Amino acid sequence: MRLGGMLTNRLVITIDLQLSASSLQLAQHRRLHDVARTLIDYLAERQLPATFGLSRPGYGQIADWIATQPQLETALLMQPSSDWRQWGGKGLLDEVRRLAGRSVRSVFTHAPLQQRQSCALRSAGVLAIRSSGGALQGMSQQHGLALFEPSIQAPKLLSRLTQWLPQRFDFAKPGPAQVMRICGETVANSGPWAADQAIRAIDFAARFRDQGGSVETLATCAHQLAQATAKAA
Repeated sequence: MRLGGMLTNRLVITIDLQLSASSLQLAQHRRLHDVARTLIDYLAERQLPATFGLSRPGYGQIADWIATQPQLETALLMQPSSDWRQWGGKGLLDEVRRLAGRSVRSVFTHAPLQQRQSCALRSAGVLAIRSSGGALQGMSQQHGLALFEPSIQAPKLLSRLTQWLPQRFDFAKPGPAQVMRICGETVANSGPWAADQAIRAIDFAARFRDQGGSVETLATCAHQLAQATAKAA
């Protein structure tokens, strides 16, 4: 069910911090850590919330950095190679708790969910799923979970943010909720232009907030969406 009109003038920043199998050299790990530190500090400077996807939320130096900023959220970023179809309800629940503990509220996934998997995630306390981007953009509801699909991808070589983001939104009137995805691996591996786009995407979010929009984490937006759905019913 499409829900984009239920919550307007909202923007969710999501940041993937995961290296692919071809990028597991120590130098790439160091660059990804540098990107994470830069984005965390810049979000703090701009006083913006965001959701960071980690393969093991709650563990490691990056998770510790995020935990120092109360406006930031950590999500479980499932490996692109993970085959969701192999997990039954209990198996998926056990895997999520093994990787993320019992406090995770958001999950980034690369594959669609089946109903038993959605129910298992709901029982684990998960409120929101973010895909990597598909045919539909914005927000919908899938088996009782809020499903977010990115409508803004950064960095994006073919469409520089400085040229198109300011023209994409009319700040003077309400618009459907938007989901921004920043790919940390691309920022780490693609040079200064990619880092520049990631920073400019955050600058756009700050401008969106300053013009009266609301910038939220995935879990916060999902919670508000559930309240709006219940009220409408």
